[in-house]
Amino acid sequence: MKTTFISTVTLWKSPRSSLDRLQESLTKANTELTTGRHADVGLALGYKVGESLSLRQQRAEIDTLTDSNGLAIQRLKTTTSALDGIRESATKFRDALVGLPANPPVETIKSQAEAYMSSLIGNLNVSIGGQYIFGGINTKAAPANDYAGGSPLSLKGAVATTFSAPAASGGFGFAQTNPLASGITPGDMRTFLDGPFKQIFEGAGWNTLSNASDQNIQSLISPTEKVETSTNASSTPMRQIAMAYTMVFDLGIESLNPEARNVVFTKAIEVLSSAISGLINVQARIGTAQARTETAIQRMDLQKSIFDERIGGLEAVDPTEAKVRVDQLMTQIQTSYSLTAQLKQLSLINYL
Repeated sequence: MKTTFISTVTLWKSPRSSLDRLQESLTKANTELTTGRHADVGLALGYKVGESLSLRQQRAEIDTLTDSNGLAIQRLKTTTSALDGIRESATKFRDALVGLPANPPVETIKSQAEAYMSSLIGNLNVSIGGQYIFGGINTKAAPANDYAGGSPLSLKGAVATTFSAPAASGGFGFAQTNPLASGITPGDMRTFLDGPFKQIFEGAGWNTLSNASDQNIQSLISPTEKVETSTNASSTPMRQIAMAYTMVFDLGIESLNPEARNVVFTKAIEVLSSAISGLINVQARIGTAQARTETAIQRMDLQKSIFDERIGGLEAVDPTEAKVRVDQLMTQIQTSYSLTAQLKQLSLINYL
């Protein structure tokens, strides 16, 4: 026959053996009460945990798209505002040229054109969050150099070189400020503007002013939809506006005879009118992209609600039941502590 000794120490340790389990259960119950979902989703759902993880992954992808769409909308709104300023300036200057008197204030017109050119460069270099909105995909570099500050050659230098090139190369063979400029015929000036001068802005010469990529940003605005959410400083309207301003303030119109000067003004009006129409088309595209992006956000908000409902159906716990379990576990733990305290009072000495 074998006997088992029951000591006071054994009795003390008996409540403690279950205390750790109670505290662990209380931690889980408190977590469920606080978060509203199972503390251990995998244990609670079993084979259905794969469905829950898939739903959460899709929900996270929509959150990422929504965040990126917010940045895209901010970029589109800033772009629209800058384009408004560029278009308004171009329209004002064109209207000023159209309304010139027979003896125009040449110096005033030149100063206005130069000021508008500086304003254009300022608008092209607008940035948000450290990214230049007119850089195309090249958002880290300022899209436009100063008119006289390009490297290794500025736009000013390119214009001067083209103007003073030999006649065989399409130039006039002397600088813009040379008194010989008064002998330039209207036909020669028209040929120059439509030929070598235009090529500066349509060809590689434009790179003396612009550092922008001609490739715009493509944004994924929903899981299945991608749109262009930017424009760039190398687009045709920007080149045309810069060309019109430049021909007025940097071709030495003060040295030209009235007929040749009128050719410059007429050409500037023509180019600006075309540029303004082009800007309107660009703004229409930007506006459409913004509307589609905002619609995508609204649509994804609905999808998020659906995902949240399905995830909740799998992972959610009954808050009332969770509260009851917390209260029960707290009661059991308090009882365990109380019992331990009472057992500590047990001693043979008290009975001797």
